[in-house]
Amino acid sequence: MAAFFKKYKQDVKTILFIGLGLFLTLALFSYNPKDPSFNSIGNKLVPQNYCGWIGSFLSDLIFQAFGISSWLLAVAFIKLGISSFRGEEAKTSKISFLWLGLLIINFSALVAFYYPDKKMFSGQIYYSGLLGLSLAQVLLKVLNFAGLQIFLWCSAFILFIFYSEKSLEQIFYPFKKTLGKMNEGFKESWVALFAEDKKSTKTAEPIEKKPTEKLNIKLTEKPEEKFGFLDKIFSRTSREKEFKPEERASVNLSEAQQLKISPLFEDKSEGDGVVENEKNDLESLDKDDDSSNFNDKVPKRKVIVKAKLPKKIEKWDMPKLSLLDDPPATRVKIEEKEIRRKAEILTDKLKHFSVEGVIVDAKPGPLVTMFEFKPNADVKLSKITELQDDLALALSSESLRVIAPIPGRDVVGIETSNSKRETVYYKDLLAEEAFWSDDFKLPIALGRQVNGEPKIVDLRKMPHLLVAGTTGSGKSVLITSIIAGLLFKHSPKTLRLILVDPKQVDLAAYSKVPHLIMPPVTDPKKAVLSLKWAIREMEKRYKSMSKFGARGLESFNEIVSKFKAEELAEHEKINQEYEAQGIMKLEQYYYTPQPYVVIVVEEFGDLMAVDKQNVEQGVVRLAQMARACGMHLILAMQSPRKEVVTGLIKTNIPGRVGLKVASKMDSRIILDEGGAERLLPNGDMLFLAPGISKPMRHHGPFLSEKEINGLAAHWAIQAEPEFDALAMKALEGFSEGGADGSSGEVGSSDDEYDEMYDQILSWTAEQKEVSASLLQRRFRLGYPRAARIIEIFEKEGVVGPANGSKPRSVLVNSLDHN
Repeated sequence: MAAFFKKYKQDVKTILFIGLGLFLTLALFSYNPKDPSFNSIGNKLVPQNYCGWIGSFLSDLIFQAFGISSWLLAVAFIKLGISSFRGEEAKTSKISFLWLGLLIINFSALVAFYYPDKKMFSGQIYYSGLLGLSLAQVLLKVLNFAGLQIFLWCSAFILFIFYSEKSLEQIFYPFKKTLGKMNEGFKESWVALFAEDKKSTKTAEPIEKKPTEKLNIKLTEKPEEKFGFLDKIFSRTSREKEFKPEERASVNLSEAQQLKISPLFEDKSEGDGVVENEKNDLESLDKDDDSSNFNDKVPKRKVIVKAKLPKKIEKWDMPKLSLLDDPPATRVKIEEKEIRRKAEILTDKLKHFSVEGVIVDAKPGPLVTMFEFKPNADVKLSKITELQDDLALALSSESLRVIAPIPGRDVVGIETSNSKRETVYYKDLLAEEAFWSDDFKLPIALGRQVNGEPKIVDLRKMPHLLVAGTTGSGKSVLITSIIAGLLFKHSPKTLRLILVDPKQVDLAAYSKVPHLIMPPVTDPKKAVLSLKWAIREMEKRYKSMSKFGARGLESFNEIVSKFKAEELAEHEKINQEYEAQGIMKLEQYYYTPQPYVVIVVEEFGDLMAVDKQNVEQGVVRLAQMARACGMHLILAMQSPRKEVVTGLIKTNIPGRVGLKVASKMDSRIILDEGGAERLLPNGDMLFLAPGISKPMRHHGPFLSEKEINGLAAHWAIQAEPEFDALAMKALEGFSEGGADGSSGEVGSSDDEYDEMYDQILSWTAEQKEVSASLLQRRFRLGYPRAARIIEIFEKEGVVGPANGSKPRSVLVNSLDHN
């Protein structure tokens, strides 16, 4: 019987609340002072009240106590019935009745303050009611008139917030819309007035353009969200109102035309050239805009560049969020009745298997809802995890996952898929203030968490990322969205990219952006060479940081940006001397600010299949050392086999994302535990952050092909990619003596560069004879590597031909080498 009443409890409450509200409304509406009541015998045997004797006595009692505030009580009961019908359990609780009662008494006191002597119904009932009048009289003695008014209004708002469970922003939103329309008229009038004034003074003297004129940014199409001062009043927590990411939309590089700097990557094969005050051909860029996000102060000098620059960009026009599609006005809403129904099914099913406990909370998200189940003390957690398939069957759920327990909590998480899915839109995530914060240098908008909260992480702090997911899991969309976020945040001045795309389609849209160091690499064999180039770039950066006493890229950039003209000239001269002496790889260094470098590899498994040893060595070395010098890896793959994700790679890349994978074994390889095999397709993922033992579930954003192409076109029209000449030669198989731009050392395009080549060559030039075995012992090399270097020496004429088992004669000396 108890179960029967519990099943229909909510429906009964709904009917009772609405019925009581209607009863009170009729009783109050038909109230007659002449009817019999507690204060009057009445002169009629039958009361005129529509609700009879009970209505007559009840309406008189309520009117005497609350006055005109009695109508609030009737309306409140009807509202409670509606809330109960909607399944809003919190609004029909005992605490909700307490707030309602206090709110009505407070309102009665307010009426008593403004109308203390006013009466109704032929002077028999006070407007405020006896309760309100008595309360106002008591408080008046303590607070006086001004204090009482402030106290009553403040308490009224507080009680209304507690009762309605709405914020001030939600309460005042209707007023905001009205004020917004009024403000629009005022704004148009002021704009017209200033335009007239500007026109009248134009002939007298030129008017300097203000940076703010360019930043008239509109993130949404809603007219009520266009006005800054209203947004600050009503939208303390709004993502797209008070905070405008487009205010970062321009980077002023006007000082660069007067500075003597070395470009990021120099082509030593090109002749030296001087570029002075070259005019920017992009008419869309504002030359006078002083709104810069990068305020590096460097003394004025001429630009001396040694790389062939296709176009000199004084200011990069940063992309705006208007390039992205607006989310739809109507969103998918999870019905609370459905959540309650699933909670009851879970509880009953667990109880059926002798797992006693209660569901203490439910957190609906875009794709799944997580129920927090608190088991009794005698329940083993392993028993709950064994019931995953049974629970999924009971709920008819496409995906169900058990987290036993939730880290740091005494509850078990049960995630089940929603019947209606909500798309996570990329524009929503980029409108978050955290994305544009200076604390997130390389932000990644992963998506939304199970509870619907956005998730923004910093690649710089991870500092590398592994991504795995089968076909249809959303892996490619996630990778393209990560790159898109970086392009929204950074110009080519502060970020450079290396894209490895063996499939030739996933990252093709970004092939023309000016951030690229080299064209997108589609040949797995050339991808190995790009990794080796990255290692040499890393080594040069570390040497540069060591020279100036910097421990990271940020501190290095801060130090070198403060150099005076004389210091820049001195460093330039030193590097030119090193170049002339042919020892660039060992000694040259950077002395100007350097950008972040992000290496994105799609289909990492293809690279490992082609050259596992060299690829693994390159990736591990970058993962171990590249963080401090601002270089980061993102490796994506379809199948995280143990042959691909080796132990060394896993150890050095703690940041991992597992989308839907084929098997539990694949999930364990990428995340160190199962669960990814139970995910939903199209962006459902588990993210394992560094230092976290349990992966957390997130729902990735959707980024359409139109949005990607629009963003790529925005950058492509400003400048063509300026590929690094040394990186290009590295892709062709040449060794250029390192990322610093030294001249080539290997004569054959088929020979791969050996990082110890210069050191071994210098030592060999001082010897009379040399052999592979001697190099092996002297430099602790493997025999194949030593033999390969000897063969290269022979091709270059450094050593003579083989003479049986005897050592080879050295044909050069140290003077010839220099």
